[in-house]
Amino acid sequence: MLWNREDARSTSEVKARRLAAARHRATISKIQWSLVAVAGIALLGFLLFQDPPNDPSVGGTALAAASEIQLTDFEGERFALSDYAGTPVVVNFWASWCPNCVAEMPAFEKVHRDLDGEVAFIGIDQRDQRSAADDLARRTGVTYRLAEDPHGRAFDAFGAAGMPTTVFI
Repeated sequence: MLWNREDARSTSEVKARRLAAARHRATISKIQWSLVAVAGIALLGFLLFQDPPNDPSVGGTALAAASEIQLTDFEGERFALSDYAGTPVVVNFWASWCPNCVAEMPAFEKVHRDLDGEVAFIGIDQRDQRSAADDLARRTGVTYRLAEDPHGRAFDAFGAAGMPTTVFI
């Protein structure tokens, strides 16, 4: 095989062009990702600092409706969240099949004990088997009021979307 300078130059030129093209693509990619990051930060800033909606269904009206839903606690006593008027209430929607719910229950119990009645804690079990819920309550040592919401009426009334959901009233 014969070798000549033209072949060497053309091979070098091809390599140089490929290298330049790769660098150009990398630069464009960095610019694109930088723009995406800046846009994401701007969107996050916009969402964090915008005024809350002035829609009564988001606040008082929806809360009033949810507060009137009758629940039954694990002792068989019926109550409504409105029974706690004038007392701060932490409502935690949970289920025995929800690993994040199970993980946070001991922390809620600790705060419940530390606050010693200054804030009411109510755990509302969602669409769960009662025996599984009772077992979980025993295992976690929860002493705050637990109620069941087998059809999810309270959960839906609060507009909850996922488990666990915690609401401070």
